[in-house]
Amino acid sequence: MRRSFFLISAASIVAASAAIALLLQSHDSSILVLHGSLFVSDAGRSHGGFEYNAEWEVMVKVDHGLGTMNLELTTGLGDALEKHEYHVEDISVESDRLTMKVEGQPIVLVWVDSDEIWDHMYDKYYIASWGGDAPPEELRGTISPTIFPGLADHYYVELRLRVK
Repeated sequence: MRRSFFLISAASIVAASAAIALLLQSHDSSILVLHGSLFVSDAGRSHGGFEYNAEWEVMVKVDHGLGTMNLELTTGLGDALEKHEYHVEDISVESDRLTMKVEGQPIVLVWVDSDEIWDHMYDKYYIASWGGDAPPEELRGTISPTIFPGLADHYYVELRLRVK
């Protein structure tokens, strides 16, 4: 009786170990998917706007360090972007920041636990923002509107991403 129990237990452990090893091998940790949004305002700051405010859904897919960023307009009076797919490389995700190059231009997004600019709507996102008329508390990380053809260099841009 003890011997059968031992054999069944051993066989169960071997089967479970093999299943876990197979799952770990099939999961490719070099693939990274991020999602979020890109907000733009012609006011040069987060709130306000003279004529143009818009937001795009953002999906970033990276495999072995190279990938794409796709943007799809969700809100706005027309689509100012001349391009909706961007080349992404050199991505690095750490606990306090996410860095990458988009079309060869560096972007640094900082981890935001508590987003007071948007009343906590983007708590626990990596965020990069810049604007020609933005107060210092609205400037986070490193980003430029000139990365995105169609946007003027004084526009406020805010990229928010999470690991999916």
